[in-house]
Amino acid sequence: MKHYDDNLEKYLTAVFGIIGSLAIITNLFIKGWSSENIMDGLAGLAGLLATIVVFLIAMKTMSRLNYSNFKKAFEEYLQEWINQNSYLIDEDKKEEGKEKKQFYYMLTKPHHNNVVLQVKKAKDFPRKEGTIYHKGAFLYTDYKDIEEIVIGLNGSFFVSKRGGELPKPFKEVNDIANEFKIRIKEHFDGKFEYINKSDSEIPIEITDKGKRLHISIKKIANTKDNAKIAIDMMEYIKTLIIALA
Repeated sequence: MKHYDDNLEKYLTAVFGIIGSLAIITNLFIKGWSSENIMDGLAGLAGLLATIVVFLIAMKTMSRLNYSNFKKAFEEYLQEWINQNSYLIDEDKKEEGKEKKQFYYMLTKPHHNNVVLQVKKAKDFPRKEGTIYHKGAFLYTDYKDIEEIVIGLNGSFFVSKRGGELPKPFKEVNDIANEFKIRIKEHFDGKFEYINKSDSEIPIEITDKGKRLHISIKKIANTKDNAKIAIDMMEYIKTLIIALA
């Protein structure tokens, strides 16, 4: 398991603190241990501690908010992955619905065999014809703003026709979402590189009665390797969906 060296700032803080403290003590030995010099030394130490606190806060803030490397790499890898799966996933990003969120469509269960047959690319299927849906929202791309990857688990991914039953033993989409959550954590907990060593689990939240999986990326390190692992996770989730077809 790889991790960022989250102790780096601690080591630097300790070094700067020791150097600063030695400098203050040395100065007292040179100038003398008068009350005035001791007060000056304490004031200097307080200033040093304040600087160290600001430094620590800045390091933590930057490590959490600077996801430019991850985002750039993730977008590049994602586009490659979308292109590789163009007979299942619509390569054209959409922005529809009341929330105006951007997402990619995936073909519904009756068309999953298009991966093999390759009749036409997913983008060439209409979203719906009458009451029949051919595509459902699969991957939401607002990870840039909320630092989480949101997977859509549309019921149409798992049923052959509108109103049809889900694969046994599942009775609701929420049941499938919970099972997916378990499988994802089994396979990917500990594989990401984290900002802090104490973190090793991927926080996953289920909302909208199982129709959305929110996979948090707030605690993972800002690396290209993590972006690649995130794409591997997309591929694994795709495989789970197809497995229930």
